[in-house]
Amino acid sequence: MKAMKHAIETIYEEDHSFSSSPPSISSSPPSLHSIVNAWSLHSSSEPNVLILVQGTCFRLHQDRMISQSSYLKQHLMGVSNVTISPPLNITAETFAAVAGFCYTHKVHLTPSNIAAMRVAAELLGMTEGDNLWEVTESYFERVVGVDASMVIRSCFTMLPESETTASLVSRCIEAMIWNGDVSFLDDVVEMHAQDFRMVASYLNKRLPNHDALYKIIDHYLKEIKHEKLTDEEHTEICNNLDCSKLSCHILVECIQNPRMSLKFIMRAILMEHLKTRRSLVATATTAMRETEQTSLMEILQQDTTHCHTTHIEDAMDSTYYRIQSLENELRNMKNHIQHHPRFMNGNKNNNALNQERSTSFHFEPPEDSKIRRGGRGSISSSSFFLDNITAKKHNKMEMFHTNKTSSNKTKSFPYKFISSFKNVFGCRIQQQTKRS
Repeated sequence: MKAMKHAIETIYEEDHSFSSSPPSISSSPPSLHSIVNAWSLHSSSEPNVLILVQGTCFRLHQDRMISQSSYLKQHLMGVSNVTISPPLNITAETFAAVAGFCYTHKVHLTPSNIAAMRVAAELLGMTEGDNLWEVTESYFERVVGVDASMVIRSCFTMLPESETTASLVSRCIEAMIWNGDVSFLDDVVEMHAQDFRMVASYLNKRLPNHDALYKIIDHYLKEIKHEKLTDEEHTEICNNLDCSKLSCHILVECIQNPRMSLKFIMRAILMEHLKTRRSLVATATTAMRETEQTSLMEILQQDTTHCHTTHIEDAMDSTYYRIQSLENELRNMKNHIQHHPRFMNGNKNNNALNQERSTSFHFEPPEDSKIRRGGRGSISSSSFFLDNITAKKHNKMEMFHTNKTSSNKTKSFPYKFISSFKNVFGCRIQQQTKRS
């Protein structure tokens, strides 16, 4: 028990085998001491690995560390000690919090330490089970919308890892731009050119509109004092701007800005010319489409009117020719009856009757009648007149056939037909004579 207690008390201890210069000895956080002590008592096992972080040694339990970190699992295979940094950008304070999470799955996060914890979770590969990666990512997404100005300051101190591992700086800037907060500009100018190029590159991918990115780059080029940019660095920074994502007035401002690189200005001029051309083409195309649509509507209306007119004309011609055909048939029937021998030897009264009969067979529609070319009443009136004639002719033929059956047997069909016509129209003439 005493040996175990001594091991716990030396979680942080000096070990010259890790470095040529003796690392500093610091008192461990009470929380980590108590956590490791409780686990040792619970598992009846002593800490069996030594991890060096920026000159500070942590004596911990191997099974707890490799259960949460794929990085430690890989580097603790077959050895009992490992150095976390360099090259990893993890402080002793951050690692103490990470180690506590490996034992308890709990961690205390704040806007000032979230960047360090998020980077550590990424670098140590803590992505399995109830992992630190998910916990820190979830907290960052919540806090960045509330207090991005404090979070971004902690992200600046973690560059370049804070950007390369999780795009923390560009995500903070994006959130602040969305909220209309430009307080980050004063911190941006303190960044080294390499870090700024990296952040600008990530912003290039994240921002759908580059007007704000242009303001950031212009502010950086205007205010930078701590280092002299080379032409290559200057061009690379400006090239992070996408001219196609700039509004028209910002694009014109870029062209007129002497702080922009010459290559970028030339590209911006070409893009401005292309946008102007596209605008003109779009306007012309819209006008042409409107003209084509108007012309098409007029053509369709003309075709519809022409088809309607043609249909009416065809109907009128059909009605007119039918009336003419009926009148010709009546005229032929009248001439046939007038020239028959029975009616050629009549007296004066018969002449008068013939004259009246001739008048009756001449169909002359009144002026206000609908029987004219295209009139709706023409077909029905003529049909009615012919139907009466046909019906009477049929009745007379039946009477004639009944009374003279024996005589008809010796006569031919043409003779019967002509005789029937004589009887029909003879009765018609007598009726008209009586009425007169």
